[in-house]
Amino acid sequence: MKQIYKSVISILFAAVALLPTTSCNDDLATNSSTDVSGDLLLTKTVGLNMLLRGAYNNLLFGEKTYGAQEAGTYVGIPGFNLYYDITGEDIMATKYYGMSPEDCYQFAPNRTNAAQTADKIWRMMYLIINQANLILDALPTAEGPQDEKTALEGQCKAFRGICYFHLIMNYQQTYAIAKQKRGVILRLSETQPLDLGFSSVEDCYKQIVTDLTEAKSLLANFKRTDKWQVNADVATGYLARVYQVMQNWQGALNEAESLYKKYGTLMTKEEWCGGHCNIEVAEIIWAVVNTNLSNNGDNTEFAYWHNQDPGYGEGMSDGPIYNFLSLFVDQKYVELFDDTDYRGTKCTKTWKEGDPMENHVTNDDEKGVMFWHRTGAQQAWRDKWAYNKFKYYGDDGLGGKGQRNFADYSILRSSEMLLIKAEAEANLGKAEAITSLNALQSARNANLTKAMEKSALLEAIYVERRKELLGEGVTGMYDLVRLQRTLTRHTETIANPAGHFLHGITNLDPTADPNVFIMPSNDYRYFCQIPINEFSNNKAVNEATDQNPSRGK
Repeated sequence: MKQIYKSVISILFAAVALLPTTSCNDDLATNSSTDVSGDLLLTKTVGLNMLLRGAYNNLLFGEKTYGAQEAGTYVGIPGFNLYYDITGEDIMATKYYGMSPEDCYQFAPNRTNAAQTADKIWRMMYLIINQANLILDALPTAEGPQDEKTALEGQCKAFRGICYFHLIMNYQQTYAIAKQKRGVILRLSETQPLDLGFSSVEDCYKQIVTDLTEAKSLLANFKRTDKWQVNADVATGYLARVYQVMQNWQGALNEAESLYKKYGTLMTKEEWCGGHCNIEVAEIIWAVVNTNLSNNGDNTEFAYWHNQDPGYGEGMSDGPIYNFLSLFVDQKYVELFDDTDYRGTKCTKTWKEGDPMENHVTNDDEKGVMFWHRTGAQQAWRDKWAYNKFKYYGDDGLGGKGQRNFADYSILRSSEMLLIKAEAEANLGKAEAITSLNALQSARNANLTKAMEKSALLEAIYVERRKELLGEGVTGMYDLVRLQRTLTRHTETIANPAGHFLHGITNLDPTADPNVFIMPSNDYRYFCQIPINEFSNNKAVNEATDQNPSRGK
């Protein structure tokens, strides 16, 4: 982090230079950095706003150093969402494309090793934190309207709280069992020494709560023009998540309930089954807005799920967008849905060698359902379940072979807030918990959960989170770690051909059942080691005492 901090000014100038000079979104456009002096950048709010947009680019699209396709699970918040969910029970990644999605899926040791890819999340989050700190330090003496300075301060504190939340989740065990353990480095100003030690997990969470709470207040009167901007609602949503992880159930309830009241119109069936690329629906709180000039490139959910219509073909460039032919869902996930739930509709047609060609799944077969089999794919994939939740046909709505993928992507929805509300109410012993859970189930035409004792109700809520939120970064590793639950994967067999790929259990632990593999909760295989460069450049930290183990508890 020391090297990152020393070079943050030059990185900020570079970020400004990379911003588009024209865009369909005026708020993302700015003049060339050659027209802006260093004095203007740091002493006037107009310059600080330009630097803030550079931080937005890193948060939403990822630092360009790691923006290459091989690092797709690290490109900003959308990449992290993929990262968290693949390290769970419900998603499978093929070896066809491989790279970071496969590494996450199989818990490859290089993913968390200090000398390999463990620096990706660390570097990206601290880059944004340092950008936010630079702006916050400059604000008191900067020239500009007070309301503009207040909005800048609020967005920067929200950025810092969000980034520290992602850091602490990835570099240490969960709050409930690790409050006194080594956390991450709390850098809150550019005036602090470059050599700075670690704070405890508890202190890190205190700072996250402080930043997000202050951001809510500072942004109370900030009126954003687009859903990619961070406002008080975004800070509220993240604060609900933070309290959820901390098991501060009253805090989680307060934040989630207030946000759900504001965004309580849930997606319709047509909206939910429409590919999740329309961010104008009422329940979406925060989203990535991609344009031809400012985007995630091919690194989005839409380019990883192998769900292009079979009529296009089975190649990476055959469909309307470029597709890495990577992701399917597991049989056990499909079995979670009842017959009336439109999120679980499926086409059960299969095909094997020797069957008539007309028995293949067609476009008409799969367009009306969420789960289906790619019967025209290679043998190893034919029995797996393709999933239509994230499905996009290209910018023109018609498709054009291998067109780049610029679909917008939802980061925060009120369905999640409703489920946090239900979980908090259940933990607080409130009767309203079943009503909150039923509200979502009713909207999805699912069977309603009946009144039951606390542990069974919480289990029903956790299952509903998997059904509703898969691919949105709060299932998989996120829930398994915070809830201290064992990861369980069932492998593919003759009887269960849609089970997990064998490479998906390589680094898990065997059980008495030869087809079931597990990983204990809070095992360090989930968490990244502190990057080796941090120990090389920061004299206040010690690798011998501060480093995470590679596995175990």
